[in-house]
Amino acid sequence: MRQDMEVWKQVFQELIREVKPWHTWKLTLDKSLLPNILKPGWTQYQQWTFARFQCSSCSRNWASAQVQVLFHMHWSEGESRGQVKMRVFAQRCQKCSQPSFEVPEFTEENISRILNNLVLRILKKCYREGFTLVEIPVIKEISLEGPHDSDNCEACLQGFCVQSESGLAMWSPISPLPPTISSPILGITTEIPSPTRSSTGGDAVKKKKVLPRQSFPETTQAESLPTSWSPGANTNFQAERRDQNSFNNCTFYSHTAQHTRSLGMSCSCLILIIIIVIVVKTTI
Repeated sequence: MRQDMEVWKQVFQELIREVKPWHTWKLTLDKSLLPNILKPGWTQYQQWTFARFQCSSCSRNWASAQVQVLFHMHWSEGESRGQVKMRVFAQRCQKCSQPSFEVPEFTEENISRILNNLVLRILKKCYREGFTLVEIPVIKEISLEGPHDSDNCEACLQGFCVQSESGLAMWSPISPLPPTISSPILGITTEIPSPTRSSTGGDAVKKKKVLPRQSFPETTQAESLPTSWSPGANTNFQAERRDQNSFNNCTFYSHTAQHTRSLGMSCSCLILIIIIVIVVKTTI
């Protein structure tokens, strides 16, 4: 447990420094720790988790999902210093005649999840942070069947039976990953405010933003000109246009001249008739 305890201390320091970088916290192992027996100013947190054991006599291996881990926490606000005492309850081999209690072995992932829950309780109970506590489940590596071996469980033999905590010892083989750390402290909005050190989570699926399709009116015949069209491009059309205009002008001038000559002849005939009338009257 000495080597494993160093892992527990390292992970705990990483998590607590992420949410309270200016405060000093210390995690120590205390085998005399008992549930619900607290010194003034202390609070506790218990979790039943999954772990493996190995008998030091016969080398038999077994797993249990009802391993109790107990924490007692104390925070001194005046000194900005906190302390956590920890005890892990052992189990013994049911095959040996005089077995000794064996210390459980935890995966680093489950150590991270247990300490995530511990830091959440520190934020809630010691710092009075206002958020809803949600238990981060540990990973149960295999499916276990049959009743708990209470005759070889240290916690059960001392009267701290896990069976009294209904529902806490039941986990599915696959548990969700813990949420990210420092949500209520650093102002990052997440569904569950909790610290984590685990790096086994899958990458977040990035959703592509779909832009709405714009509707354009249908192109009319007048708008269907080529984009490179310019006024000087169609020279043949302009020449034909000028010829047609010239022809129309000539026709107009021709009709005007003919109309003028006809008017002149009519006036001459009228003058001639008036002269003849005057001469006739004079002779009479």
